[in-house]
Amino acid sequence: MNNAPIKVLLVDDDEDDFVITRSLISEIGDQRYKLDWVNNYVEALAAIHRCEHDLCLLDYRLGELTGLDLLRESKDFSLRPPMILLTGQGDHEIDLEAMKAGAVDYLIKGQLTAHQLDRAMRYALERKRAEERLRRERDLISRVMETSPVGIVVADQSGKITFANHCAEKVLGLSPDAIAHCACSVLDWRVADAEGVPQEGPRLPLQQLLETSRPVVDVCHAVELPGNRRLVLSTNATPLFDAAGKNDGMVVTVEDITERLALEAQLRQSQKMELVGQLAAGVAHDINNILTVIQGHTGLLLHTATAESHSMKSLKQIAAASDRAAGFVRHLLMFSRKQVVQTRILDLNAVLHNLQAMLTPMLGEQIALELHCQPGLPLVAADASMTEQIVMNLAVNARDAMLQGGTLYIETSAVEIPVALARQNPDAHAGSFICLCVRDTGCGMERKVLQRIFEPFFTTKEVGKGTGLGLSTVYGIVRQHQGWIEVESEIGLGTTFKVFLPVADPKAGATPVNNVVKSETVNGGKETILVVEDETSLLKVLCSVLQRYQYNVLSAVTAAEAISVWDEQNGKIDLLLTDMVMPGPMSGIDLVNELKKRKPGLKVIVTSGYCDELTGRDLAHADARFLPKPYQPQLVAQLVRKMLDAAGGWPSARSAVIPATKPALRCPTHVIAHPSAVHGIPKSRIVSASVA
Repeated sequence: MNNAPIKVLLVDDDEDDFVITRSLISEIGDQRYKLDWVNNYVEALAAIHRCEHDLCLLDYRLGELTGLDLLRESKDFSLRPPMILLTGQGDHEIDLEAMKAGAVDYLIKGQLTAHQLDRAMRYALERKRAEERLRRERDLISRVMETSPVGIVVADQSGKITFANHCAEKVLGLSPDAIAHCACSVLDWRVADAEGVPQEGPRLPLQQLLETSRPVVDVCHAVELPGNRRLVLSTNATPLFDAAGKNDGMVVTVEDITERLALEAQLRQSQKMELVGQLAAGVAHDINNILTVIQGHTGLLLHTATAESHSMKSLKQIAAASDRAAGFVRHLLMFSRKQVVQTRILDLNAVLHNLQAMLTPMLGEQIALELHCQPGLPLVAADASMTEQIVMNLAVNARDAMLQGGTLYIETSAVEIPVALARQNPDAHAGSFICLCVRDTGCGMERKVLQRIFEPFFTTKEVGKGTGLGLSTVYGIVRQHQGWIEVESEIGLGTTFKVFLPVADPKAGATPVNNVVKSETVNGGKETILVVEDETSLLKVLCSVLQRYQYNVLSAVTAAEAISVWDEQNGKIDLLLTDMVMPGPMSGIDLVNELKKRKPGLKVIVTSGYCDELTGRDLAHADARFLPKPYQPQLVAQLVRKMLDAAGGWPSARSAVIPATKPALRCPTHVIAHPSAVHGIPKSRIVSASVA
């Protein structure tokens, strides 16, 4: 407990009054007070300014000036002590002026007793302490309000905003002047649904609160604010009641959740695309097995049919149809990132200049092409044909969105994506990237279309005029190259696609591997080939094809059976042709690794309906050649012969595949990698773009 005496300053130019006051304080007893005395205005002002006293007793008469003057002059001192005015006769007007100037009390000297003086001083000190507590509480509340990460708004019974903290000002775009003049109202917010359609009527949440006094709890709605700002706010509101219990307004908390919902929508979209990709890959695997059987039998029959026979024509039509179906499957594999990527170090600018001559006639006379390439662009490690396919598909999509003509801009630039920006998009990640920007002046896309443009088979074209695989193929290719896509579109203002591809490591070389085998005479041989395939119909086709070329063919439907066949032959097998996906505990790669231990020089061809995430690393480790399904019989025979003739294995096998890996989290300057349900409510809902 603090037992220090209370320091009292007496300001009086009469020494007799000082003696009287000292005597009165002595009568109070217990030495609670310590009295100091100054007898002139200047010293009094200096003493008050030093803030050395807890209380000041101030005489009205101070020579030429008065205690009232001293009260007024010291009124703005931040730590001025409580001041009690001492008057000779108790002039009411002077007393009122003193109270206005900040005096806490006034006493008449001729009638003053020790008890009265003690009570007045105790009251002044208690009032000062109460005011200080109130000031601290108000300061704390003010600091809490201003530093709150949630916007806080106070509105009156008509909805006019009378207070907004700093966060609310920032979120809602309010100015202090507008709040001071009550020029803004929470009822002026234009509430819209997720589609951007305005919601009208008196039953909107905040209006309903004013009418019913029922709190608004965790209501999310899109709001259009002045300046065409579109936000999604999470709002809570509670009524304010006056002393009589009447609704006097409301306190509203607002939180801008636009970006959070956009990121959640992007993440959901990314997860959905991942699931669709897995489904597509599984379907493609089964279909590729079937197509391989069809193409195998068709190829065998084509060797026996006469050139002019009806069966030859039918067989050719079957072969063409299966090739077309295989093309669809390839698109699905590209979307699902299960296609084999044959990489090389590419100059993207050179790729675009090579395509320019092809793009111009494809776009037509009504569409101008402008190519802007950044000089000295860093190189990328990419599949050349897939990179060209990205550009062609985006150009076709842009062309179909500019039916009345326009301009297609294709630009390249080197960008550095910092970690902070990469966190804004689940598909993006930090590092050095090349940005391929394809921008058109077409009709643009509404949000519903923008959400689905990368889904396989989604198209806005008429039936028969679009497969819906163009943009899904682009999506899959870009993701398999560890990149991502950003899309921006505005109805009537066109669409911009930004493709981000990582800059190639100059130390890591990549050489192309070509799976395409030109038509040429295929020789057979007498070597022994072990064929492992769990699809029995496909196994029979492979065996028939290889036997046609005079090979000694052994077969197995599981990895365990293949090992048994190997043991029976004492390892006298020249080439292993195995499927990747096998029933049982051992996969095709497990089988390859096991047999490679027994015979390191074994030639290996691995086939599969798709390429999973581990294929690239597995093939590189096993030094095996990958043959994607479906394939023509001649291709199998030719590849087998080349593998058997190659000395010391197959060259360049380690660069045959880039394994698909999940990109690290987070988007650069624009936050629309997969268009979200909330990040950008369209201004118009009339026209939608055609999507290939």
